Amino acid sequence: DMSGPALVELLLTLLERMGFQDVRPVRRPGLPGGESHFSALHVMHGEEIRTAIVLRRDGREIGRERVIDLRGSLHHYGPASAGWLITTGQCLSGAREEALAPGTIPIALYDHLGFARLLEEHDVAVVNTRINLALPDIELLEALRGI
Repeated sequence: DMSGPALVELLLTLLERMGFQDVRPVRRPGLPGGESHFSALHVMHGEEIRTAIVLRRDGREIGRERVIDLRGSLHHYGPASAGWLITTGQCLSGAREEALAPGTIPIALYDHLGFARLLEEHDVAVVNTRINLALPDIELLEALRGI
């Protein structure tokens, strides 16, 4: 139920926390509606990976064709050498198979649960709380009973 612009802001905050730099929107003719496209530099362990990031805001699923399409258009993203497809819907099994195909450019898939997991892992849009629960100290009470 989150608006498209709010979802994009959530993603941008997440990318920043994950170490992405130089995040730029990508605009080109023919991009599907309901999607936001970005090019970013993912800095991990001193290595820089130009990454294409597509956020599907409309809740529709991601299929095999979408993975193939992103691989074929990576030159529009910097050029990118990796890709991320994120949806608030589901990733179909064909998309997962295609993303893991050996000898191809890596494409990471995140469905609604995967996206939520990323947000949680990087403390974005979550509040961590501690619950203290007092329990009787059975050993101490047993020791006191013997006095």
